[in-house]
Amino acid sequence: MKKLDQYKTLFRMYQTYRSGRLYPSYPPIRLWIEPTNRCNLRCVMCPNSSDKVKSRGFMEMSLYERIIDQVRGVVYDANLHHTGESLLHPELPRMVRLARDAGIYTRLHTNATLLDEEKSRALIAAGLDLISFSFDGYDAETYEKIRRGADFEKTLINIKRFLALKRELRSETPYTIFEVINFSQGTKEQIAAFKAPLMELGLNRFIVKEPHNWSGEFEVEGEETMIGNRDFFVPCTFPWYALVIFYDGTVYPCPQDFFGKLKIGDLNTQTIQEVWHGVALVDLRRRMKAGDYEGLNPCQQCDMIFRKTFMGVPTSNLKTYLSENIVGYGKLKRLLEK
Repeated sequence: MKKLDQYKTLFRMYQTYRSGRLYPSYPPIRLWIEPTNRCNLRCVMCPNSSDKVKSRGFMEMSLYERIIDQVRGVVYDANLHHTGESLLHPELPRMVRLARDAGIYTRLHTNATLLDEEKSRALIAAGLDLISFSFDGYDAETYEKIRRGADFEKTLINIKRFLALKRELRSETPYTIFEVINFSQGTKEQIAAFKAPLMELGLNRFIVKEPHNWSGEFEVEGEETMIGNRDFFVPCTFPWYALVIFYDGTVYPCPQDFFGKLKIGDLNTQTIQEVWHGVALVDLRRRMKAGDYEGLNPCQQCDMIFRKTFMGVPTSNLKTYLSENIVGYGKLKRLLEK
């Protein structure tokens, strides 16, 4: 998607969301495509570690190729991850390349435990635009307690090797982010000492994120304070700009719907456009517009619809979203592409 077209779509999206129109005149601007819902870890806070997951598998490349063909030139970016560890999919670098060749910016969120040199080289060569490393804890004891099944030192070596390799190859991409969920561990001095060598290797951003309640699937200490006033409802933005596609082709409106409670379509029998303007998603927009979220799972347990807003839009991740969509994944890279 060209930059001017992207700006126009963002403006139409804002107008459509604020007015509560049920049939957007634009296609979804962002996708979550799940290569697999399998994971090699059992993290304490992750819903994917639950026995509630009914089935696990890998997305077939024929399905992935159909998805990319349908959104070629219209979707701005695709998150090639959801509930599982995407590095488990043997065709992940090819998935990245197919999306990039279709003009779609690609993002990957990974626990980095499987990020060996071969995978690192393949992802960089494929043109991955953004990679975020999910890593909780600043010492082995804390990290391995949270990230059950992971090795602190080995994973940190993987990340540092990836950063060093990107520098060695003189690649502008991918934009690199190190994410830590703030579980109240780590002093300022400890965090600074942990962060410094990563930044020296060329890490672009180091983010300490506040936990949310994963649509009610994870209890957060002080959740009521975090949510604020439950009488202050703001419609969720996802039904107006994104789709989440599970590995089996079923479609959902929100990446927080880990267990597939709110199915809105199936790409084995429908197209993206048919789902986007389908009865299920239109009805969800109608209910969000009316504030009718009672009995709507997982929405009614989610903290996102009770958060603060700016110009009618929830402020959670708003700064990051706008910077990615207006400035892009690295300002220098955008300028070089013009």
